[in-house]
Amino acid sequence: MNQHVVNSNKGYIQDEVELIETSGEMPEVSYYESISYLTQKEEGPQLTLTPSDIKDLEHAVCKRYNNIILRDLDYANRGNDIFRGMKRAIINYARMKKYQNAKKKRSAGWREDIGHALSDYIRREASDISKGRRYTTINCIREDLEQFAKELGADIDAECINLAYEQIPLTFDEVYRATLLAERDDYPFKRLEDKGDCLEIQILNEKQQFPVSLKLVCEAGEKERKVMRSKAKAIYQSIRKKELK
Repeated sequence: MNQHVVNSNKGYIQDEVELIETSGEMPEVSYYESISYLTQKEEGPQLTLTPSDIKDLEHAVCKRYNNIILRDLDYANRGNDIFRGMKRAIINYARMKKYQNAKKKRSAGWREDIGHALSDYIRREASDISKGRRYTTINCIREDLEQFAKELGADIDAECINLAYEQIPLTFDEVYRATLLAERDDYPFKRLEDKGDCLEIQILNEKQQFPVSLKLVCEAGEKERKVMRSKAKAIYQSIRKKELK
């Protein structure tokens, strides 16, 4: 095989590696799609992959898992629409471990990096709650969080965990939207309205105009409405803005 063909083949492999590393929540699906494209599909190069090629593609799967786990353990991402929360990080860590075990792979340093990210997230979460925030951004049950920390060997302060689980839990989407409202400095006013089918938290500009809102849809049952009222109250009280009646 001449050098031009070798370089061309490497280019195809690298393109697929990059696609897997920037894929969605299921990088294994992207991996199998890449294998199919590279080896079978008519529009693909129809390569015979070497063990080294396979290794590169498998590593890309692990790297993508690692990246999306760290994404959801980055406290700064709470106000970013890519954020999926602690529960998803735990799920993806389990998926990555299962994949690595199946492929007999180990990624040096990743476990420690994830553990450090988890410790930092919990520390910053507790700090914000201690400053008056009434809800928690941790959307998994306590047992799962503690098991996750144990697997990672992460040093988590029990008092920080206690503080978090004393607060009202939000979904990752509610966390994202609540964070946007709280961090909008150019909107100094807030208002809470009960609209029957939903509770709407609004922030308004200096002229008390152009509201930006978070709507919590209320289900029919009284129990569900009570949960939503608790969430709305916690979010509203956590937004440090002047209240409008």
